[in-house]
Amino acid sequence: MDRPSWREVARYRADILARHRVRTKRAALAFVNSLGFCYAFTSGPGGLPGLFDVLATRSVDRMWTWAWQWKDELATEKKLFYGKVIRRKPTYVSLRFVPHFFTLTGNVGDADDYLQAYREGRLSLLAREIYEHVREHGPCSTWVLRKQFVSGASRGAAFHRALSDLQGRFLISKVGESERGSYSFIWDTFARWLPQAVRAAGTITTVRAAAEVLERYLRTTGAAPVVEMTRLFDLPPRLLADVEGALAGVAYRLAVDGDEAYAHAALLAWLRRRKGTAARR
Repeated sequence: MDRPSWREVARYRADILARHRVRTKRAALAFVNSLGFCYAFTSGPGGLPGLFDVLATRSVDRMWTWAWQWKDELATEKKLFYGKVIRRKPTYVSLRFVPHFFTLTGNVGDADDYLQAYREGRLSLLAREIYEHVREHGPCSTWVLRKQFVSGASRGAAFHRALSDLQGRFLISKVGESERGSYSFIWDTFARWLPQAVRAAGTITTVRAAAEVLERYLRTTGAAPVVEMTRLFDLPPRLLADVEGALAGVAYRLAVDGDEAYAHAALLAWLRRRKGTAARR
């Protein structure tokens, strides 16, 4: 089996992105659906690309204008999920993979999912209180929530961490925007916003969810160090061991420039084609 170098992995990633040139909201949605998930703006941890990587303009101002507008519209129209999902960084997740990420949080679709996360120390008391307020009072703007829960400057940072945690655990979701007074997101419980995703998650095992998310991630990035991959998706070692069987024939554990990594079969096929082309020249 050919063993790629990280330089070759970088070329594979560039080749994947070169297939996309995005100038419209429709094309942006197609890009997210093609990858399954990506960062909403700039690229970031794990070699995962961001929407900025494929925007067909050199103007940074235009990039932000497009991305910010499309983010609001695509999420509000329920075309995709937007939230701080991967490493607390704004992320797009296609509707196909939303149930998988929901499953990986440990949620089971019960009304007390948030309480279980709180008991296990995966949600703060403030996050629990914010969730209960949103659940009881319906869609709430960030401004309203901040007024309710932030009493001083020091608590402001904790408030935003709590919102990030609730998004990342698929307990709340951005459902709109409010421009009354100042711009802010409107939040509702994820289960109310996208109940079909909660129902679909109930049919997906944790092993299957992890295997399909990792397969799509490796298809996009080509290869990734094992440590980096598990950190990116917060996967326990036991789950990764269970997933290896499900990835057989699709992803291979091997050394890349001395790093223990997983490489996708698509990368290895791409590498063989490149070497075959070079040999014929």
